[in-house]
Amino acid sequence: MEPLGQLIGVIALTLAVISFQQKTHKNILIFQLLANIAFIIHFGMLDSYTGAVLNFIAALRSVVFVNKGKSWADNKFWLYLFCVLSVAAGIFTWENWTSILPIAGMVCSTVAFWVKTPKCVRLISFPSSPLWLVYNALGHSYAGVITEIINMTSIIIAIIRLDIKREKMNNIQK
Repeated sequence: MEPLGQLIGVIALTLAVISFQQKTHKNILIFQLLANIAFIIHFGMLDSYTGAVLNFIAALRSVVFVNKGKSWADNKFWLYLFCVLSVAAGIFTWENWTSILPIAGMVCSTVAFWVKTPKCVRLISFPSSPLWLVYNALGHSYAGVITEIINMTSIIIAIIRLDIKREKMNNIQK
């Protein structure tokens, strides 16, 4: 079962990478949703139930956040609900101390995806990747490890390219 689980993880990884190449917020979230669904299956096949359940919550979060702009989806209630659900799911599916890692990662990414400033999204979401990376490594989710390495690399590049260099250019122009 593990080779099939790893293959599904590679599909999830591919969908996650494709999501970051989309031009619209809606398409990014749609591909994130598809990646979450594949990761649910992947983690389930690896008996990493905390990861599976948290990806289910992330899929629900994607459905809500893709509808931001509609009054029902703009309510701050969703931010709190997804944070509380992440903690509750982690407690309910507790495997061992490693369950703390994706719980904290989910809370970080939920807050990050809620805020509107891209710089803040990058800074707040970054801690999620190392937390998931360690959980994935300990749970033998090789595709998950690669996904988080790509995510961290992408965020670091964006911070340097879009935040630090832009800030320096703004300071030079003043």
